[in-house]
Amino acid sequence: MPRIITYSLHPQSSDSDEYYETIAIFAEKWATKSKQQTANILSGFHRHLQTRALPDRSDDELVFELLTLAVIILEHGHEFDRLTTSEKWFLPRLVQAQNQWPIFEPVIKVLRGLINGLSRNQRPTEQKETVLDNLIAWLNANGETTKADRISQWRDFIYDGDIEATEEAIKSSILLAKEFSKESTQILGKYTEIVEQFLVTSAPKHRWQYDHSFVKKTRLEYHLGMLGTELLNKVQRGSFLTTDHRVVFVPPCMSAPIENCKAIETAMGVKCAACTPSCRVNQLTKLGIKKGFEVFMIPDDFRSLSSGSKAGKIGVVGISCALTNWNGGWDTSILGIPAQGVLLDYVGCKFHWDKNGIPTDTNIRKLLSIIEGKAKD
Repeated sequence: MPRIITYSLHPQSSDSDEYYETIAIFAEKWATKSKQQTANILSGFHRHLQTRALPDRSDDELVFELLTLAVIILEHGHEFDRLTTSEKWFLPRLVQAQNQWPIFEPVIKVLRGLINGLSRNQRPTEQKETVLDNLIAWLNANGETTKADRISQWRDFIYDGDIEATEEAIKSSILLAKEFSKESTQILGKYTEIVEQFLVTSAPKHRWQYDHSFVKKTRLEYHLGMLGTELLNKVQRGSFLTTDHRVVFVPPCMSAPIENCKAIETAMGVKCAACTPSCRVNQLTKLGIKKGFEVFMIPDDFRSLSSGSKAGKIGVVGISCALTNWNGGWDTSILGIPAQGVLLDYVGCKFHWDKNGIPTDTNIRKLLSIIEGKAKD
C-alpha cells in the first residue's frame, strides 16, 4: 500500500468502495438538513441573483457555497487579515502573469512564495474592508479566482441587506460550518487522520513556497472537498448524461515514474502514447478505447474545451485530489460544460506532496459508473 501523506480513501482496505458509499449517504443527509436550516437565506439569495440578472443555481449548490464561505473564514481568517494593500494588488497580478507567460512560471512562483512567507510575520491590520472583502482579496492572491467570484456574490447579498438580515446570514453560515466540522470528523475523519501530522511536520517547510496556502489546508477543508465533489456530481449529473462524448482528465501524478514519457501535446491536453504498460494513464486510455471515452492529462486551461469542434456535446470527468476536485466542477460549470468528479484515492505528486513523486490511483469501478449513461441521440 502506498505511503499515506495526507488522506486515503482506503486507509485499511484495498479499495475505496466503502468511502463512496459513506460519502453518498453523508452528503444526502447533510444537504437535506442544511437546506432546511438555511431556507430563508437561500430564498433571499435566489431573489438576489434574479434581481442582478445572474444565473441561478440549485439549493444544493448555494448551501455548499455558504458552507465554503464560513469554513474559509474559520480556518484562515487570521491569514487574509494580514494581507497589506500592496499584497492584495501585487499577488493576483503575479498569478495572472504566471498563467499568461508559462515560461516565467518558476520565477513567479518563487516571488509568490517570498511574499507569502513575509506576510506571516505581519500583524493583522486595521482595515476598513469587511471580512468578506478581505477573504475575496486573499482568494485572488492565491489564484483561486472562481471561489472569489462566488464569494463576491454572497458578499453583495449579505451586505446589501438590512442589519438584521446580514447578522442572520453570517451567524447561520458560521453555525453551519461548526456543525459540519463536528459531523464530518465523525463520519469522514477516518480518511484524513494523517492530515494533522502532515500539518505539523511537513507543511511548515513550504512557508517560502508558492503552494504554502494549499498544502496547509486542514482536515475540515479535506472534508469540505469530499462533500463538494459529491454534491456537484449530483447537481450536474442530468446534464452530463445528455452528452454524447465523454472525456476523462487525469493528473500527471497518475502516470508511471518515468523521465522520458512520450505523451503527445494536443489541443485538449496531453495524450498518452502507450510507452509504458504499467502506467495507469496508459491502462485507462486503453480502457477508454473499449468503453467509449477519451483520456487526457488535465489541461492548464479548460477554455480550450468550450472552443473545440465538440463544444456543447462534451461531458467531462475530472480525476484529482480531494482539495481540488470540486473547484474543477465550478470552473467547468462557468463554461457550460457538464462535469463529474472522481477523487484520487490518495495524494502523491512531486509538485506538492513528495519530492520524488508517488504514482497515484483512483477507483476504476467508480469511474466507470460515473461515465455510464445513455448518450444523447
